[in-house]
Amino acid sequence: MGNFYSLTLDGLSLDLVSDAQMEAYLMRFRHRIFREALGWVPVSPSGMDRDEYDALSHNLAVSWRGSVVGSMRFTPGERPYMLESDFAQLLCDGDFIRKGRGSAEVSRFAVDASLPADLRAAASRLLYLGLWQWAEWNDVRWMYFVVVPGMYRRLQSLGLPVHPMGGLRPLDGGVMSMAGYFDWHAVDMDAIHSLRESVALSDACPERWREYDYSH
Repeated sequence: MGNFYSLTLDGLSLDLVSDAQMEAYLMRFRHRIFREALGWVPVSPSGMDRDEYDALSHNLAVSWRGSVVGSMRFTPGERPYMLESDFAQLLCDGDFIRKGRGSAEVSRFAVDASLPADLRAAASRLLYLGLWQWAEWNDVRWMYFVVVPGMYRRLQSLGLPVHPMGGLRPLDGGVMSMAGYFDWHAVDMDAIHSLRESVALSDACPERWREYDYSH
């Protein structure tokens, strides 16, 4: 099990998914985003977005009033990445993916666009902060991803340490997408402090991590 403790902001909570009911809510949310809206993968008769990577990964969900309104998934570096197979067409010859300890892939990153603007912003901030928090608590330096160009520009604007890979190409469903990675050793802690504003750590979080997070 990966190390993660709840982050809360404005009535929303980002948590590691650990029970069957929350997992079912999450998979229905992901189906609506990635299969129905984006068309990255075919619609499933079950209404669930579940694939072979879920058994190898850690899922996180943003919840609000009992509903899932945001998601992301971390695959450890010892496991296969979507970028190595499903999204390999986004890479160019010579692109190198670091594997093993210290590496991870983040996928299924989404926020419910139907939320009011203030809650949508809060949910997004929890997910952005959760990226760094996962890297920090699980000793991950290199974190790979696939996003639409607008999302990549958003990550840049937040001051997060992103780097592009490959080229811009359409995935299934026609959505223009690109690959990239975070180098968390190059993170600007001012950017993290900005994301951390008003975000609360779970009481269950070990004191040593609480002290570290609030001192950096």
